[in-house]
Amino acid sequence: MRPAVIEHAERMETRLKENDHKGGWLTCSFEYLLERLREEVDELDTALNGYDLDDDPVIEAADVANFAMMIADKYVRRKQRSG
Repeated sequence: MRPAVIEHAERMETRLKENDHKGGWLTCSFEYLLERLREEVDELDTALNGYDLDDDPVIEAADVANFAMMIADKYVRRKQRSG
């Protein structure tokens, strides 16, 4: 696996662990997860364009990737259940 993928996946896992107290994504609706994904994309845009110097674009990118992963995971699980 490429080093950049491994590093990004590690950041994703760190962010997931930091938010474990919120519960999992399997009980969330696709609509909710998609809305959160959009919010994270906006936060990434803000961080990249320097509007919020407290936000780290690398961390925001991990958040974006996590919400995309959650959507994909829910979809795959649903498809597997339906046969």
